[in-house]
Amino acid sequence: MPLVACPVCEKPISKHAHTCPSCGEPDPLNHLAKSKFLSLVVWLIVLVVAGYVAWFYLIPMLIEFVRHQ
Repeated sequence: MPLVACPVCEKPISKHAHTCPSCGEPDPLNHLAKSKFLSLVVWLIVLVVAGYVAWFYLIPMLIEFVRHQ
């Protein structure tokens, strides 16, 4: 089990710890901040792909549908 120093009390804690057992610091290694950032990146990619599909496929199909009515 790899150990690192807690940024608050500097005592060794597991790299997988979500709280420091010595000082009680919540999320001492910023696990939540990292997962929030990854979630933001994933949603940004999803929105960009959805925008691309809408712009190049759905809008032209809608324009052609309206023209032929």
